[in-house]
Amino acid sequence: MIRVSCGTAMELNILNGKLDIAPTTAYLMIGNKCNNKCAFCSQSIESTSRKDKLSRVLWPELKKEDLINAFLNYKENNIKRICLQVMGSNEALKEAMDFIKYIKSNLDIPISVSAKVENEYDLKELLEIGVDKIGIAIDGANKEVYEKVKGTNFEQKIEFIKNMGSKYKGKISTHIIVGLDETHEDIFILYEDLIKNSVTVSLFAFTPVRGTKLEKHEPPSIESYRRVQLMTYLIKKGYEKDSFKFENGYLTSISPIDTKIYEEIKKGIPFKISGCKDCNRPYYNERPGGTIYNYSRNLNDNECIKVIDELNIKLEVI
Repeated sequence: MIRVSCGTAMELNILNGKLDIAPTTAYLMIGNKCNNKCAFCSQSIESTSRKDKLSRVLWPELKKEDLINAFLNYKENNIKRICLQVMGSNEALKEAMDFIKYIKSNLDIPISVSAKVENEYDLKELLEIGVDKIGIAIDGANKEVYEKVKGTNFEQKIEFIKNMGSKYKGKISTHIIVGLDETHEDIFILYEDLIKNSVTVSLFAFTPVRGTKLEKHEPPSIESYRRVQLMTYLIKKGYEKDSFKFENGYLTSISPIDTKIYEEIKKGIPFKISGCKDCNRPYYNERPGGTIYNYSRNLNDNECIKVIDELNIKLEVI
Protein backbone atom coordinates (compact mmCIF):
# COMPACT_ATOMS: atom_id res chain seq x y z
CA MET A 1 0.00 0.00 0.00
CA ILE A 2 1.07 3.56 -0.76
CA ARG A 3 0.14 6.63 1.26
CA VAL A 4 -0.96 9.72 -0.66
CA SER A 5 -1.19 13.23 0.79
CA CYS A 6 -4.76 14.48 1.04
CA GLY A 7 -4.08 17.34 -1.36
CA THR A 8 -2.59 14.98 -3.92
CA ALA A 9 -5.54 12.58 -3.55
CA MET A 10 -7.98 15.43 -4.17
CA GLU A 11 -6.04 16.69 -7.19
CA LEU A 12 -6.05 13.17 -8.68
CA ASN A 13 -9.79 12.79 -7.95
CA ILE A 14 -9.15 9.93 -5.53
CA LEU A 15 -10.82 11.92 -2.75
CA ASN A 16 -13.57 14.49 -3.00
CA GLY A 17 -12.76 17.97 -1.80
CA LYS A 18 -11.96 21.53 -2.81
CA LEU A 19 -8.37 22.74 -3.03
CA ASP A 20 -7.41 26.37 -2.46
CA ILE A 21 -4.09 25.71 -4.18
CA ALA A 22 -3.47 22.79 -6.52
CA PRO A 23 -0.28 20.82 -5.81
CA THR A 24 2.29 20.87 -8.60
CA THR A 25 3.94 17.75 -7.18
CA ALA A 26 2.24 14.50 -6.17
CA TYR A 27 3.33 13.66 -2.63
CA LEU A 28 3.50 9.94 -1.82
CA MET A 29 4.80 8.00 1.20
CA ILE A 30 5.99 4.40 1.44
CA GLY A 31 6.99 2.07 4.29
CA ASN A 32 5.18 0.69 7.32
CA LYS A 33 7.49 1.99 10.01
CA CYS A 34 10.40 4.34 10.58
CA ASN A 35 13.37 3.40 12.74
CA ASN A 36 14.50 7.00 13.18
CA LYS A 37 13.97 8.93 16.42
CA CYS A 38 13.46 12.45 15.04
CA ALA A 39 12.00 14.48 17.91
CA PHE A 40 9.75 16.57 15.65
CA CYS A 41 8.29 13.85 13.42
CA SER A 42 4.99 12.00 13.71
CA GLN A 43 6.58 8.95 12.03
CA SER A 44 9.36 8.65 14.63
CA ILE A 45 9.65 5.28 16.37
CA GLU A 46 9.27 7.22 19.65
CA SER A 47 6.23 9.23 18.56
CA THR A 48 2.68 8.51 19.73
CA SER A 49 1.21 10.51 16.83
CA ARG A 50 -1.16 9.11 14.24
CA LYS A 51 0.85 7.18 11.66
CA ASP A 52 -1.30 8.44 8.81
CA LYS A 53 0.21 11.90 9.32
CA LEU A 54 3.47 13.55 8.28
CA SER A 55 3.92 17.07 9.64
CA ARG A 56 0.31 18.30 9.80
CA VAL A 57 -0.81 16.48 6.62
CA LEU A 58 -3.01 13.36 6.47
CA TRP A 59 -1.88 10.55 4.15
CA PRO A 60 -4.62 8.00 3.29
CA GLU A 61 -3.59 4.57 1.96
CA LEU A 62 -4.09 3.40 -1.62
CA LYS A 63 -3.18 0.36 -3.70
CA LYS A 64 -0.36 1.12 -6.12
CA GLU A 65 -2.48 -0.04 -9.08
CA ASP A 66 -5.27 2.38 -8.14
CA LEU A 67 -2.75 5.20 -7.80
CA ILE A 68 -1.29 4.60 -11.25
CA ASN A 69 -4.79 4.44 -12.73
CA ALA A 70 -5.56 7.79 -11.12
CA PHE A 71 -2.48 9.26 -12.81
CA LEU A 72 -3.40 7.75 -16.17
CA ASN A 73 -6.89 9.25 -15.88
CA TYR A 74 -5.64 12.63 -14.65
CA LYS A 75 -6.84 15.35 -17.04
CA GLU A 76 -5.37 18.47 -15.45
CA ASN A 77 -1.88 19.84 -16.00
CA ASN A 78 -0.91 20.86 -12.47
CA ILE A 79 1.13 17.86 -11.30
CA LYS A 80 4.57 17.80 -12.91
CA ARG A 81 6.59 15.69 -10.45
CA ILE A 82 6.27 12.87 -7.92
CA CYS A 83 7.92 13.19 -4.51
CA LEU A 84 8.23 9.91 -2.64
CA GLN A 85 8.79 10.07 1.13
CA VAL A 86 10.46 6.85 2.30
CA MET A 87 10.34 5.66 5.90
CA GLY A 88 13.72 5.22 7.60
CA SER A 89 14.24 1.47 7.26
CA ASN A 90 16.07 -0.86 4.87
CA GLU A 91 12.78 -2.60 4.09
CA ALA A 92 11.13 0.68 3.10
CA LEU A 93 14.04 1.66 0.83
CA LYS A 94 13.86 -1.69 -0.99
CA GLU A 95 10.09 -1.33 -1.30
CA ALA A 96 10.56 2.20 -2.64
CA MET A 97 12.98 1.04 -5.33
CA ASP A 98 10.52 -1.59 -6.53
CA PHE A 99 7.73 0.99 -6.55
CA ILE A 100 9.84 3.50 -8.51
CA LYS A 101 10.46 0.87 -11.20
CA TYR A 102 6.71 0.26 -11.31
CA ILE A 103 6.02 3.99 -11.70
CA LYS A 104 8.62 4.34 -14.45
CA SER A 105 7.10 1.43 -16.37
CA ASN A 106 3.75 3.24 -16.45
CA LEU A 107 4.40 7.00 -16.27
CA ASP A 108 6.79 9.53 -17.77
CA ILE A 109 7.25 11.96 -14.88
CA PRO A 110 10.25 13.19 -12.84
CA ILE A 111 10.58 11.53 -9.43
CA SER A 112 12.15 12.97 -6.30
CA VAL A 113 12.89 10.67 -3.37
CA SER A 114 13.41 11.68 0.25
CA ALA A 115 15.01 8.73 2.03
CA LYS A 116 17.57 7.56 4.57
CA VAL A 117 20.38 7.08 2.06
CA GLU A 118 23.70 6.59 3.82
CA ASN A 119 26.00 5.19 1.14
CA GLU A 120 26.83 5.84 -2.49
CA TYR A 121 25.77 2.35 -3.57
CA ASP A 122 22.10 2.97 -2.67
CA LEU A 123 22.28 6.50 -4.07
CA LYS A 124 23.62 5.29 -7.43
CA GLU A 125 20.96 2.58 -7.61
CA LEU A 126 18.22 5.18 -7.11
CA LEU A 127 19.66 7.32 -9.90
CA GLU A 128 20.05 4.31 -12.20
CA ILE A 129 16.39 3.32 -11.87
CA GLY A 130 15.32 6.82 -12.90
CA VAL A 131 15.14 9.02 -9.81
CA ASP A 132 15.65 12.68 -10.73
CA LYS A 133 16.47 14.08 -7.27
CA ILE A 134 17.52 12.41 -3.99
CA GLY A 135 16.76 14.19 -0.73
CA ILE A 136 18.83 13.38 2.36
CA ALA A 137 17.49 15.29 5.35
CA ILE A 138 19.69 17.34 7.67
CA ASP A 139 16.92 19.19 9.55
CA GLY A 140 19.12 20.59 12.34
CA ALA A 141 21.38 23.48 11.29
CA ASN A 142 24.17 22.87 13.79
CA LYS A 143 25.71 19.92 15.62
CA GLU A 144 24.02 20.63 18.96
CA VAL A 145 20.54 20.96 17.45
CA TYR A 146 21.05 17.96 15.18
CA GLU A 147 22.10 15.72 18.05
CA LYS A 148 19.16 16.89 20.13
CA VAL A 149 16.53 16.16 17.49
CA LYS A 150 18.11 13.57 15.15
CA GLY A 151 21.22 11.64 16.21
CA THR A 152 24.99 11.71 16.58
CA ASN A 153 26.41 11.67 13.04
CA PHE A 154 26.15 15.36 12.07
CA GLU A 155 29.62 15.82 10.54
CA GLN A 156 29.42 12.49 8.72
CA LYS A 157 25.99 13.36 7.28
CA ILE A 158 27.09 16.82 6.10
CA GLU A 159 30.24 15.48 4.43
CA PHE A 160 28.32 12.71 2.67
CA ILE A 161 25.72 15.13 1.32
CA LYS A 162 28.38 17.60 0.15
CA ASN A 163 30.47 14.90 -1.51
CA MET A 164 27.45 13.45 -3.30
CA GLY A 165 26.30 16.94 -4.30
CA SER A 166 29.68 17.69 -5.86
CA LYS A 167 29.85 14.33 -7.63
CA TYR A 168 26.23 14.12 -8.84
CA LYS A 169 25.55 17.77 -9.63
CA GLY A 170 21.91 18.80 -9.61
CA LYS A 171 20.79 15.44 -8.23
CA ILE A 172 21.12 15.89 -4.45
CA SER A 173 18.86 17.87 -2.13
CA THR A 174 18.36 18.34 1.58
CA HIS A 175 16.26 20.46 3.89
CA ILE A 176 16.72 22.59 6.95
CA ILE A 177 14.05 23.15 9.59
CA VAL A 178 14.00 26.71 10.93
CA GLY A 179 13.02 27.13 14.57
CA LEU A 180 14.89 24.34 16.37
CA ASP A 181 16.99 26.73 18.52
CA GLU A 182 19.63 27.29 15.86
CA THR A 183 20.77 30.82 14.96
CA HIS A 184 20.49 32.61 11.64
CA GLU A 185 24.27 32.55 11.47
CA ASP A 186 24.24 28.75 11.86
CA ILE A 187 21.89 28.51 8.90
CA PHE A 188 24.06 30.89 6.86
CA ILE A 189 27.20 28.80 7.41
CA LEU A 190 25.51 25.49 6.58
CA TYR A 191 23.40 26.78 3.69
CA GLU A 192 26.33 28.49 1.96
CA ASP A 193 28.47 25.36 2.32
CA LEU A 194 25.75 23.17 0.81
CA ILE A 195 25.02 25.53 -2.09
CA LYS A 196 28.73 25.70 -2.96
CA ASN A 197 28.64 21.91 -3.26
CA SER A 198 25.68 21.92 -5.69
CA VAL A 199 23.13 20.73 -3.12
CA THR A 200 19.54 21.98 -3.47
CA VAL A 201 18.26 23.15 -0.07
CA SER A 202 14.61 23.44 0.99
CA LEU A 203 13.47 25.44 4.00
CA PHE A 204 10.75 24.33 6.39
CA ALA A 205 9.34 26.14 9.40
CA PHE A 206 9.23 23.94 12.49
CA THR A 207 5.67 22.72 13.03
CA PRO A 208 4.75 21.25 16.43
CA VAL A 209 2.92 17.93 16.05
CA ARG A 210 0.97 16.32 18.88
CA GLY A 211 2.53 13.10 20.14
CA THR A 212 6.13 14.06 19.30
CA LYS A 213 8.88 15.03 21.74
CA LEU A 214 8.72 18.61 20.48
CA GLU A 215 4.94 18.95 20.55
CA LYS A 216 5.21 21.94 22.93
CA HIS A 217 8.09 23.64 21.14
CA GLU A 218 7.04 26.94 19.55
CA PRO A 219 7.32 27.49 15.79
CA PRO A 220 9.64 30.29 14.63
CA SER A 221 8.41 33.85 14.62
CA ILE A 222 7.37 35.05 11.19
CA GLU A 223 10.01 37.80 11.36
CA SER A 224 12.75 35.25 11.98
CA TYR A 225 11.56 32.98 9.18
CA ARG A 226 11.24 35.82 6.66
CA ARG A 227 14.82 36.89 7.42
CA VAL A 228 16.09 33.36 6.85
CA GLN A 229 14.14 33.15 3.58
CA LEU A 230 15.68 36.38 2.31
CA MET A 231 19.16 35.49 3.54
CA THR A 232 19.15 32.10 1.82
CA TYR A 233 17.70 33.60 -1.37
CA LEU A 234 20.58 36.08 -1.45
CA ILE A 235 23.13 33.32 -0.81
CA LYS A 236 21.84 31.59 -3.96
CA LYS A 237 22.29 34.90 -5.79
CA GLY A 238 25.96 34.98 -4.78
CA TYR A 239 25.85 37.27 -1.74
CA GLU A 240 28.62 36.54 0.75
CA LYS A 241 28.85 36.91 4.51
CA ASP A 242 30.09 40.50 4.51
CA SER A 243 26.65 41.54 3.18
CA PHE A 244 24.95 40.28 6.35
CA LYS A 245 25.18 41.65 9.87
CA PHE A 246 24.42 39.31 12.78
CA GLU A 247 23.97 40.17 16.45
CA ASN A 248 24.23 37.14 18.74
CA GLY A 249 23.57 35.01 15.68
CA TYR A 250 20.38 36.89 14.66
CA LEU A 251 20.32 38.62 11.27
CA THR A 252 19.85 42.38 11.82
CA SER A 253 20.71 44.05 8.51
CA ILE A 254 21.65 43.35 4.90
CA SER A 255 23.71 45.63 2.68
CA PRO A 256 24.20 46.39 -0.07
CA ILE A 257 21.30 45.03 -2.14
CA ASP A 258 21.26 45.86 -5.83
CA THR A 259 18.13 47.33 -7.35
CA LYS A 260 17.31 44.26 -9.46
CA ILE A 261 17.26 42.01 -6.39
CA TYR A 262 15.25 44.60 -4.49
CA GLU A 263 12.57 44.49 -7.19
CA GLU A 264 12.40 40.71 -6.73
CA ILE A 265 12.02 41.21 -2.98
CA LYS A 266 9.14 43.65 -3.55
CA LYS A 267 7.43 41.01 -5.71
CA GLY A 268 7.72 38.49 -2.87
CA ILE A 269 9.88 36.04 -4.83
CA PRO A 270 12.23 35.10 -1.93
CA PHE A 271 9.25 34.10 0.22
CA LYS A 272 7.89 31.42 -2.09
CA ILE A 273 8.59 27.70 -1.68
CA SER A 274 12.23 26.81 -2.31
CA GLY A 275 13.55 23.39 -3.25
CA CYS A 276 13.01 20.94 -6.10
CA LYS A 277 11.62 22.16 -9.40
CA ASP A 278 7.79 22.15 -9.53
CA CYS A 279 7.38 21.59 -5.78
CA ASN A 280 4.90 23.90 -4.06
CA ARG A 281 3.77 21.70 -1.09
CA PRO A 282 0.60 23.70 -0.21
CA TYR A 283 -0.13 24.07 3.52
CA TYR A 284 2.63 21.69 4.61
CA ASN A 285 3.69 24.17 7.31
CA GLU A 286 0.46 26.13 7.46
CA ARG A 287 -3.22 25.94 8.15
CA PRO A 288 -5.59 27.61 5.67
CA GLY A 289 -6.24 31.09 7.02
CA GLY A 290 -3.25 30.92 9.38
CA THR A 291 0.28 32.31 9.20
CA ILE A 292 1.85 31.51 5.83
CA TYR A 293 5.54 30.67 6.09
CA ASN A 294 6.10 29.39 2.53
CA TYR A 295 3.93 30.77 -0.25
CA SER A 296 2.89 28.08 -2.74
CA ARG A 297 2.01 30.56 -5.48
CA ASN A 298 2.77 34.09 -6.63
CA LEU A 299 2.01 36.70 -3.98
CA ASN A 300 -0.65 39.34 -4.56
CA ASP A 301 0.05 43.05 -4.00
CA ASN A 302 -1.18 43.05 -0.39
CA GLU A 303 0.87 39.97 0.44
CA CYS A 304 3.98 41.56 -1.05
CA ILE A 305 3.55 44.52 1.29
CA LYS A 306 2.85 42.20 4.21
CA VAL A 307 6.00 40.09 3.83
CA ILE A 308 8.17 43.21 3.73
CA ASP A 309 6.53 44.36 6.97
CA GLU A 310 7.05 40.90 8.50
CA LEU A 311 10.70 40.98 7.47
CA ASN A 312 11.18 44.13 9.57
CA ILE A 313 14.83 44.58 8.63
CA LYS A 314 17.05 47.35 7.32
CA LEU A 315 17.88 46.87 3.64
CA GLU A 316 20.46 49.15 2.04
CA VAL A 317 19.71 49.35 -1.69
CA ILE A 318 22.28 50.57 -4.22
